[in-house]
Amino acid sequence: MPITVCGSISVHHEETGSGPAIVWIPGTGLHGSSWSPQTTHFSRRYRCLSVDLRGAGSDGPLEKLTVAALAGDVAAWMDAVGVAPAVVVGLSLGSAVAQELALARPDLVRALGLVATWSSTAREHHIRRHFESRLYALEHGPLDVFAKFAFWMSAPAVVDHEPDLQSEVEGLLAEHTSRNVAGTAAHFRADLSHETRDRLGSISCPTIVVHGDQDLITLPWYNRAVAEAIPDARLRTVRDAGHLVWLERPAELNRLLDEFLAEIGADTAPDPQRTA
Repeated sequence: MPITVCGSISVHHEETGSGPAIVWIPGTGLHGSSWSPQTTHFSRRYRCLSVDLRGAGSDGPLEKLTVAALAGDVAAWMDAVGVAPAVVVGLSLGSAVAQELALARPDLVRALGLVATWSSTAREHHIRRHFESRLYALEHGPLDVFAKFAFWMSAPAVVDHEPDLQSEVEGLLAEHTSRNVAGTAAHFRADLSHETRDRLGSISCPTIVVHGDQDLITLPWYNRAVAEAIPDARLRTVRDAGHLVWLERPAELNRLLDEFLAEIGADTAPDPQRTA
């Protein structure tokens, strides 16, 4: 796994495939490798770079970590590896980072994919309570108690009718969290800092918002509000999927992203004059 030193941060990423670049930003406590259901598919035609955020695979100070700081890490890394402009796809916390990246450094972002997203932790009380309760469980109880929250992240349809898939999902989440407990806690604090609602109208790149119809964390109307705030953004819903849509329904998410990338012509190299 390549390591890129960006100031006081050592950024790790995995890279597969060749062609126009897609940067994949993971969710809270997850490593970039969690995007494998997507990178395996898209690396046939694209250069896929799945980046680890500080606290989960990448190293750096965790005190007072914010979404904006994580976006700064990703921007510095993209500059260092020369990957811009790229399609940037983010999941949950990664989608918040992607929003901040597109706002702060639009030159780096060719197009934006926001999966299971939201725009204001302070004003969206349900998700704020979720982050606060999970952070409390992580900091005050054994890891197995924290892990019991995992079923809230899945679609009820999966919990009720697909026990093998649910076991796979819970195993992946437990594996990633156990590797970086302190980093996961820092990520929850960063989640609590997220606030872009009043700035999303400044995002000008092509954007797609994708969410599960049974997402109990980033609720469907949170995703809809983001799509409505970004000019000309597309909103797509995946049936029988929860917050873990990328694991629960990978083929459907891949299909929607494929359609979006084809619509915007992302399967060809960017025009330097348009991205300068």
